Amino acid sequence: MNAGRKTPTAATPRPADSAAPSAVRSSGAAPRDLAKIEQAYQQLKRDIMDGVYSANERLVEAPLARVLNISRNTLRTVMARLEYEGLVVLEPNRGGRVRSFSLEEAHDVLRVREAMESLVARLAAERATDEQRAGLRSVLEATEQALKDDDIMRYTALNREFHARVIEAARSPKAASVLESLHFPLVKYQFQAVMVPGRKADSLAEHHDLTSAIVAGDPEAAERSARLHIQQVRATLARSEELTRTKPAW
Repeated sequence: MNAGRKTPTAATPRPADSAAPSAVRSSGAAPRDLAKIEQAYQQLKRDIMDGVYSANERLVEAPLARVLNISRNTLRTVMARLEYEGLVVLEPNRGGRVRSFSLEEAHDVLRVREAMESLVARLAAERATDEQRAGLRSVLEATEQALKDDDIMRYTALNREFHARVIEAARSPKAASVLESLHFPLVKYQFQAVMVPGRKADSLAEHHDLTSAIVAGDPEAAERSARLHIQQVRATLARSEELTRTKPAW
């Protein structure tokens, strides 16, 4: 899936990632060089996760180094870090490529996400402010309009925003970090699932149920709603694969 493919953008600084390999953190490089590595790493990671580069796409050193405005040696350091995080596969004498996740891996990630999303939903019900609750309702209204307009790109963006707002309301940086790490393996399959007939309306209804529980301050109901939502995503993904296998080849 690469609909609406974005164009790589110039690198912009983001907070340092404490999970970087020790070789990067203790390389003895000057602070200025480390800042440049971090800047390039954050930009390339964001571009990969946003779909700028497709699964299995080869990351050719020379043009990529130009896009990121870094040397090829610096790029190799960045690529090693991304391989450590599971976003890139490095191959001897061939450079790197964006990692592709199998359907089985996607289902496994969704099982983990089910546990994390239900925890985050519970925390959001306990901790959300009035402003955050109002924000969730506002996103749902905008999503309903996008669904009526059959605006798939806006619908998809609002779907991401809804989940981001639930995570924000939970006020758990560690849970947010874990859920961010589960995003990339599902990018391809989430778009595939949302195109199954009826799924967009069903997903919106599930978001309404979750929002109602958070607004009511009901942690148990919020946890159940979030768990059911991810279970339905898994079921829809299985259905989409079945539809793909049985689709006529003409």
